[in-house]
Amino acid sequence: MKHCLDSSLPLRKSQLGYSIVEWMIVIMLTLFLTAGVLTIFVSSQRATTASLGSSELQENASFALQLLTRDLKQSYFFAQATGENRELWNLNGAAIATSLDCLDDISSGSFPASGQYRQLWAATVPSVISNLKMACVNDSDSATSLITNTDYISIKRARGLAQTGSFLADRYYLDLRPSGITVYLGDASALTTAAISPAWEYIHHVYYLDKEADIPRLRRLRLEKNKMVREEVLVEGIENMQFMFALDKLIASDRDGSIHAFVGASQVTANDWDSNRVIGIKIYLLVRALEKTAGYVNNDTYQLGTESFTAPGDAYKRELVSHVLTFQNSVVLVDD
Repeated sequence: MKHCLDSSLPLRKSQLGYSIVEWMIVIMLTLFLTAGVLTIFVSSQRATTASLGSSELQENASFALQLLTRDLKQSYFFAQATGENRELWNLNGAAIATSLDCLDDISSGSFPASGQYRQLWAATVPSVISNLKMACVNDSDSATSLITNTDYISIKRARGLAQTGSFLADRYYLDLRPSGITVYLGDASALTTAAISPAWEYIHHVYYLDKEADIPRLRRLRLEKNKMVREEVLVEGIENMQFMFALDKLIASDRDGSIHAFVGASQVTANDWDSNRVIGIKIYLLVRALEKTAGYVNNDTYQLGTESFTAPGDAYKRELVSHVLTFQNSVVLVDD
């Protein structure tokens, strides 16, 4: 027997999914949850980036300060000899062409010449580079530029410990005695073989700041055979470098080895340099992050001795570090 459906009755529809309103609610909830997760992720990423940037700042500052301190703490060191006694030097044929040397404002280069010789000397990079006192600092490379109004420094000394071998052909070595200093190029084995005297490597370093593609760097020139060589970048991010020098009393006969004044590089006179009145230094380094920090604006002013630096409203974080040391190394032996 067949049963016929009454066509007048409405058909019943089964619900097979969500309605549009329900889908919209689900989508909105999902968006809110996703936004919350993304906010947490972005905040975490920013915190990690800030932490890494802070660590990088501290590492760069520490390394740059260590390099400078290690070199400067042995200023005036010539073991048994006295480096400033220009007439006691026997250059033994050592000579560097003016164009390849680093000469200061009185034309004192790597070796004594015409009675001119300074173991330590510093100056400031002027706003007009053509007025730069130590021409070797400017490499004339169009891709790089010196950072004006920052200090640079020249250090000449013997290495902290004597050598008995492993002499490099492109380095200078010294026979140091109270009676005089004799220079040897490359092979100084004759000194140690004949048991005449220890051999000491002769060092001339010049530290300065430049920048490339807006990245500031600490650079160094060092003495090699017949020339001063520009080394690779020592530390990136060093934006400013200033020195304050500790001075003993003005009159040599009154000096007691104590600090009586702290002055900037421009205030140290020629007589101060030449008479070894400078007995200490305070190093100031302003270190800048290599990457910008999103949402950060730096308008801070940093005091580096007598000089101040105001950040130009950029997004770079900066850190100022300093260190004080005195020069008491006439008999101190340190392997550097």
